Amino acid sequence: MSKAITRRGVLTGAFATAAAATLAACTSTPGPVAAGGAAGSKAGSRAVSGTLTFAFWGGSDGETAGFEEVKAKFEARNPGTTIELKTLPYAGFFSSIDRGIVSNTAPDVFRVDYTSIGKYISHGVLLDVTPYFSVAETEAFLPAFWSAVQYDGRAWGVPHQTDTSAVVYNTKAFAEAGIGAVPDRLADAWSWDEFSAVAAKLRKSLPESKYPFAYDWTAAGAYRWSSFVYQAGGSLLSDDLKKPAIPSAASRKALEFTKGFFDKKWVPANNTIKTTVYSDNFFLNQTVPMTFIGDFLVPEIADKANGYQGGEWATTFLPQDETAAADLGGNAIVAWKGTENPDLAAAFLKFLVSEDAMKRFCELATELPTLQSLAAETLDYQTRPDSMKVFTQQATTITDVVVKETTVPGFATISTTLQDQLELGLTGGDSDTTLRAIASGIRGAVA
Repeated sequence: MSKAITRRGVLTGAFATAAAATLAACTSTPGPVAAGGAAGSKAGSRAVSGTLTFAFWGGSDGETAGFEEVKAKFEARNPGTTIELKTLPYAGFFSSIDRGIVSNTAPDVFRVDYTSIGKYISHGVLLDVTPYFSVAETEAFLPAFWSAVQYDGRAWGVPHQTDTSAVVYNTKAFAEAGIGAVPDRLADAWSWDEFSAVAAKLRKSLPESKYPFAYDWTAAGAYRWSSFVYQAGGSLLSDDLKKPAIPSAASRKALEFTKGFFDKKWVPANNTIKTTVYSDNFFLNQTVPMTFIGDFLVPEIADKANGYQGGEWATTFLPQDETAAADLGGNAIVAWKGTENPDLAAAFLKFLVSEDAMKRFCELATELPTLQSLAAETLDYQTRPDSMKVFTQQATTITDVVVKETTVPGFATISTTLQDQLELGLTGGDSDTTLRAIASGIRGAVA
């Protein structure tokens, strides 16, 4: 399995049913930490010492280098501390974390994607880090991302970075299809109709063995399809997050629009939800001249030796309808409630999201920051900064609604429902039946 594939599926690490049941039986609901956590209420000003284990999956060389660098700098700044990095493959990562929690051997600190954090919060196994952050420090984050780690007014981790989707395309193929100027400003992003016109031109110019584009809603990334629901002015959940907001006119419009991708042969027949071929693979092997990808795949596409050999490529924005909207990707860093050194764990979390450390990590890993100061700054990306400029603008369309819905405790179940139902619904299933089935799955997940 390639590094890109291990980094790609942000939902596959959700709790297994059995592990979740075990944790539910042995943990309590979230609440303020005991005196050990409160001791750091001066925003981490006290000296810390000791050893800490930090577990993360090996997503890319840039991410690994970023964590190694932050370890060295934290230890240098805090004599007497040791951070033991524990790099694991993404496959089975969360199963390992779950077993450690149950057996009281979990790492002190670990990485968790935003789509899975709700599970850990709801089982009461995370350290409440609220006492360690001042109001000013919490307000330094983009509000949507700070809310992603919160529940019931408490913070259960730190929003370390984010990623989202945009569109990459072959410039020569576009020219040959007669496609003129491509949007280079978010305000000028294609409408759904304009995107359709581009796809139609590509379809006409390409041989039958090739297709206009591929999408990145594959496997555990099926939740990214919901970006079209948001773009159409809808949502998956009600305002109180307690029931489905579909079927709706917006969700029906989104499903009918995306079903057309198959009906019009705009995407490869095997570019289905449950395929093992990902959107970047279709682009790399030149089956398509355009594809949706996450920003973390930019280094793979740009790799001169093994990346895109189809010619020059560039990046543009997701299409938009009633509004612009993008998917929430990326990860938080959390501490285990059972850590023997909560002050050290909290200090390390704070260091990870300090401005200098976050900036350096995002530049190395080709990812996006969650601090307001960095979001307004041009980072020194070493790989395709022109492409990253597009992703940075696209990330501004990750709305509060997207964040709140993506981080509900039952989102892993919602994602599974989307995988199952979209696999059928996009390739010929009845739209109303598909939407009712999705609604039923959502209802069960948030009950």
